[in-house]
Amino acid sequence: MNIRNTFLVMRQEINATLRRWVFVIFAFILPVVLGLIAVVIYTINNRSGGETPAEEPDETTGIQGFVDPADWIKELPVGIPGPVYAEFPDEAAAQAALEDGEIDGYFIVDEDYVETGDLTYVALEFDPIGGSLNSRPFQRILTASLFASDPELGSRVLDPLTVELRQLAPPEPGPESEEANWLAEQLPFFLVILLYMVILMPASILVTSITDEKKNRVLEVLISSVSPAQFFAGKLLALGLLGIVQTLVWVGTLWGVARFGGNPLSLPVGFTIPTHLLVWALVFSVTGYAMYGTQMAGIGALAPNVNDTRSLTMLVLSPLIVGYFFNIIFLEKPEALLMVIFSLFPLTGPVVMVGRMAAIDLPFWQPVLALVLQIGAVVGIFWLFSRLFRAQALLSGQPLTIRGLVKAIRTAGG
Repeated sequence: MNIRNTFLVMRQEINATLRRWVFVIFAFILPVVLGLIAVVIYTINNRSGGETPAEEPDETTGIQGFVDPADWIKELPVGIPGPVYAEFPDEAAAQAALEDGEIDGYFIVDEDYVETGDLTYVALEFDPIGGSLNSRPFQRILTASLFASDPELGSRVLDPLTVELRQLAPPEPGPESEEANWLAEQLPFFLVILLYMVILMPASILVTSITDEKKNRVLEVLISSVSPAQFFAGKLLALGLLGIVQTLVWVGTLWGVARFGGNPLSLPVGFTIPTHLLVWALVFSVTGYAMYGTQMAGIGALAPNVNDTRSLTMLVLSPLIVGYFFNIIFLEKPEALLMVIFSLFPLTGPVVMVGRMAAIDLPFWQPVLALVLQIGAVVGIFWLFSRLFRAQALLSGQPLTIRGLVKAIRTAGG
């Protein structure tokens, strides 16, 4: 086989596919948009969840006053982050400074603060929508003063708990835990949908591409320059490469959300997508596409136009569709015997096996055996359908039927 001609067909097919907006939107634009949404959610939640107050507007001084009649605060401690604090002898002096714009507001420490814990803050105006009061720095000043003789105890008062959780048995799921673990629990479902789409879309584009080129008589020019085998290999490899890129983009988006989204996206602490699962998803997407892409290309070789491929396309894709719905329905029973059988059967294995691997830890032999069976199926299907890629089959204008497909395979085999 002339490798150069195969690469020429690959380049032509890649350029043509990248001009199809449906593929570009689903493969590249949609995951990027979803990733940006995740970044926005992360940024908003990260800002709103911190203790640091929002940036003060330009007209503020950044200085806070306080009035301490009982002299609880002996001196201002050094090194406490926050605004600058100025002490006033009485409330009248603090109010005058506030009205003159020397300070942004002032605290009044109750004379019986230790018994009551009362603290008053005075400001010229308050914005109920955008305004907020961060009293944490002043609380640290009060605590440091009250526990000046025992700073370690004062630190414990401010941050009283250091909790280590040791779990002997899984707790009963409640509404909050179920909500927090939602994405982790639905990971198999998302991976099944993703794998189904990255197999289906390139394979569907392949049959459409071949039938369109037959209809526009572009195929006649190509076949005069390359052999049917070179044409077939170039088409299959081109869309397979784009399928891998599409898988990497989607999987990369999922990994990025899980890696950097964290708590702002209500993910469980420490939740990550296992690397081995991503590798297996990529491997099974390649074998799945090779199986179904080869069959779809064989259909396109005989169909005079894309409308004539619909019935046979549904027949060819039916195992993949059955595996997809079967996996979703029985997602909570990944260890069931039928799930094991469907995950090992080559035509349903790509989506079912990845769904099971995302749900539970499987014995290593199961995905390995599934991969070996799928590779064997790819070789057999490739050998069978590549025989349809003769010039007379590619250029035939006969209507496509199941009987015609069987006859073509028999004739090619003879």
